[in-house]
Amino acid sequence: MLKLPASKLLIVEGVERDPLTRARAERLRAGVVTDDVRHVSDAELAAIVGEELTDRPRHGMAADVEPVVIFNRFRFDDGEAERRRRLEAFPALDRLKYNGYGGFDWRVSGTPEWRAETHLVCQPAWQLHTIVGCHFRCAYCSLGRSVNVLLNMEEFVDRLDARIAEHCPHQTLFQYDNWTDTVCFEPEYGGAKLLIDYFANRPGQALELYVGKSDHVDFLLDYDHRGHTVCCWSLSGPTQSRAFEHASAPMELRIEAMRKCEQAGYPVRVRFSPIIPVADWRRENREMIDQLFRAVSPDVITIETIRFLDYESMVRSFDLSLLDKEFVSVMAAAQGTAHDPGCEVPDDYRKKVYDFIFAELDRVSPDTPVAFCREKRDLWDHYAAQFARHGQTPDRYLCNCGPYCHPATV
Repeated sequence: MLKLPASKLLIVEGVERDPLTRARAERLRAGVVTDDVRHVSDAELAAIVGEELTDRPRHGMAADVEPVVIFNRFRFDDGEAERRRRLEAFPALDRLKYNGYGGFDWRVSGTPEWRAETHLVCQPAWQLHTIVGCHFRCAYCSLGRSVNVLLNMEEFVDRLDARIAEHCPHQTLFQYDNWTDTVCFEPEYGGAKLLIDYFANRPGQALELYVGKSDHVDFLLDYDHRGHTVCCWSLSGPTQSRAFEHASAPMELRIEAMRKCEQAGYPVRVRFSPIIPVADWRRENREMIDQLFRAVSPDVITIETIRFLDYESMVRSFDLSLLDKEFVSVMAAAQGTAHDPGCEVPDDYRKKVYDFIFAELDRVSPDTPVAFCREKRDLWDHYAAQFARHGQTPDRYLCNCGPYCHPATV
């Protein structure tokens, strides 16, 4: 496990009563750097969440954010009455899995209703989540203020057969875990090994392991995944990976981690997400794409410019001297003009970025399927001819985590 400096560690009641969760907590404890360790009840956890974790500002350029780490457990056996009681008694816990509910979660984005409301394109799916919160301090993110680790993983995996059979027997790819870079907690956590072993024995189904912005993969290399686990990274250029994604692995080390995993037989997938237009972004992205394809052969690429951003948030979150001057200028001019929910980044500027990325991918690997990640339908339509070359449409396309994007379909 990568070391995780924390403001405090909270151990939720019940964790130490079970031998498996107690052992997992003991393994992980060595990686959490804090002297403030507390055993807490629901009421005590709710009080700390309410006092310290209600607001979740973006990290910005701050590198010294020390999260509240929570060793928690899923409450699978709570009946409806007990769930209702706890939700009513402790409403502060009804988010980010503080209350121990969920884990096998429906991604609503991409449903017809969601598409109609947001005008964005995505694919709904059932996903796996057992940790919420991250080691890294990306300037544009707020997920590192708390790190909530659900520890009863054996019980989680034991219930998957019934959940998949009930909800999604025909889904072929299950994403784990895009609310964190889960490998950072391994191998002490053991969730990756349990899930890789589980899906290795599922004909026609696979796990997408979100490695994210990490290069912490050596523990994976000898696992018997049988080709049923896809490893997926978010990749960015040198300036973004070093200056705006604090504590993450820089670009070169992420690519080297991909090479190791591909050599170990894992299918590799890559997201350019979010693409932040730094100064000299064209050169940096060209070199990134060249280095990527010299090292590995990703079977799918998805792309997404930074979108959920307005000018004020940009000024608060980034060192503007590191950004493309034209980007800063168009953001200043666009203040107050939303181009989609929460986003003031003009479409015309984003098209410049996409035009360049598409051209570079065509230059280096024209046969690699490319799709947008949660992008506007208007932009899908604008690039219809580009997507048609690989049979992609907004209603049927390959992406990193689509529910029917098993590596055998690529």
